[in-house]
Amino acid sequence: MTAPAWLEVLNETMDACRTHGRADLAERLRRRRDAPPGQIRLGVLGFPKQGKGYLLNAVLNAPVCAVGDAPTPAVPTEIAYSAEPAATLVGRSRERIPVAVERLTGELGARPAGTLSRVEVGVPRELLSAGLVLVDTPPVGDPRSPRTAAALDLLAEADAVILVSDATAPLSPAELALARHVRTWCPHVLVALTKIDASPGWRAVAERNRAMLAEAGIDAPVQPVSAVVRQAAAKAGDADLNARSGFPELLNWIAEQAARPADQSRALLAAVGVRAAAAELVESLRDRVDAAGQEAGLGQAALLQRAQRRADDLRRQNTRWQNLLSDEITDLLSDAEYDLRERTRKIVNTIDRTFDEGDPAKVWDEFAPWLDNALAEAVDVNYTWLADRAEWIAQAVAACFGAQYDRALPDLRLDGSGVEGLDDVRRPKIEKFKVGQQAFTGLRGSYGGVLMFGLVTSLAGLPLINPVSIGAGAAFAAKTIKDEGGMRLQRRQAVAKQAAQRHVDDVFLRFSKECRDSIRVVQRRLRDHFTGLAEELADELTHERETIMAGTAERERRTVHIRREIDRLAGLHQRAGELGTIAGRQRRELSA
Repeated sequence: MTAPAWLEVLNETMDACRTHGRADLAERLRRRRDAPPGQIRLGVLGFPKQGKGYLLNAVLNAPVCAVGDAPTPAVPTEIAYSAEPAATLVGRSRERIPVAVERLTGELGARPAGTLSRVEVGVPRELLSAGLVLVDTPPVGDPRSPRTAAALDLLAEADAVILVSDATAPLSPAELALARHVRTWCPHVLVALTKIDASPGWRAVAERNRAMLAEAGIDAPVQPVSAVVRQAAAKAGDADLNARSGFPELLNWIAEQAARPADQSRALLAAVGVRAAAAELVESLRDRVDAAGQEAGLGQAALLQRAQRRADDLRRQNTRWQNLLSDEITDLLSDAEYDLRERTRKIVNTIDRTFDEGDPAKVWDEFAPWLDNALAEAVDVNYTWLADRAEWIAQAVAACFGAQYDRALPDLRLDGSGVEGLDDVRRPKIEKFKVGQQAFTGLRGSYGGVLMFGLVTSLAGLPLINPVSIGAGAAFAAKTIKDEGGMRLQRRQAVAKQAAQRHVDDVFLRFSKECRDSIRVVQRRLRDHFTGLAEELADELTHERETIMAGTAERERRTVHIRREIDRLAGLHQRAGELGTIAGRQRRELSA
């Protein structure tokens, strides 16, 4: 057996609804597809206090529905044919609870809210004997309320709908929107204009309603009715009065719905459901395409501009931090050498003053420890200052990156100043003027004095050695010893100065080299650290730009896919219209 054409289109549309996340539309189409055969469901919809219950009771000539101040059921009431009046409450778990018809209103009021799914009522009416089911729905109100949801749920299975509006005023915008929504999902809609007995201007209202419906493109006739006149005519058996109630025309319309061929009706309902679902999907997909277009037009441009600004900033940062590091390292080299030179120069001045005034033979033991300590302090202070200056340079270079620098500074700890490895100043060879040397020097000077004054006094007849020559020899001996001691002191001072200054120069040369090496180490560490950071930022920027471009490609791909889906849904919409079941209706096809 070949499946009908409408079933294939319906199934494809259900798949599309699931694909695009509209399970509600898929479920509505499924219920339309799986509707039990041989049954015509006619729903009655309307806002509160429009006379919906009175209308149904008048159609059935029986008090089936709650009217007046009686509580209105929050669930649909399905009224079908039954040989004997009967009522059943159907729970959420599909449990069935029979109740007496006359106690139905009280039973409904006693049930907790949310425990029932529907109410089934059976009445012995010929109108219903052919399988017609009248569905009284809860009043439509707040779109978010469960009552409104339960009422609109009728559209998933309704073959025809009576939209109830009283004749006291023309259709409100909400009623017109409800009529448009109902007509979208159901091919047969009638607007019942109730309470015409209480509204002298009902004819003008009816014409106004017809004009509004035509203007809105809603194909739905308007039927004025009066339940009060209908009941009065029934009691009096007055056919003319019944004709003025408008119910004969309404019953004829209901009979036409019940008499429609089942196959034709199902195909028509399926086609209408497919077109309604396709239209909703296409509308939502077009919104997504528009949103993607706005995102691509505004978002991408903003992102690219931001990436370009970051690239420009990064280039400026690279130039700035490289120049700053080079300048600061050059300055540090010069300053460190000058600092060490200045400290050693002061030490050398102290050495000069020390040995200009003191005898190295006497002060060396005290001088040597002082010199070692002074040099160690000078080197240590210079090295500490160098380390502090290196930290400052690292912070200054990091500041070039601004907020982009979000990591710790590199480890600039050096191997140490090496103070503990300083060699002690070596004691120079200091010759002392010993007692024997002084005696020999004194004899050498006294010999000349005795000989010179002995010869002079010998002319006076005195012997060579006499008191005068001996006294002169003693004076010459003392002077010779003093002169020799002075010369020996000067030589010792010169030797000590030379030894101390040479030691200072050695220390300066050694630690000056170590300082330069340490500064170069600092430069390489900072250069490697910030070069790595700059490369990471450049990679991030490149990745960001690639992501932006990839996002653009992805959006374009999604847009192309959505447009194809719109084309496919438009095709389903058209196929549903071409099924031939919408005869006599002007089709308005979707555009891609």
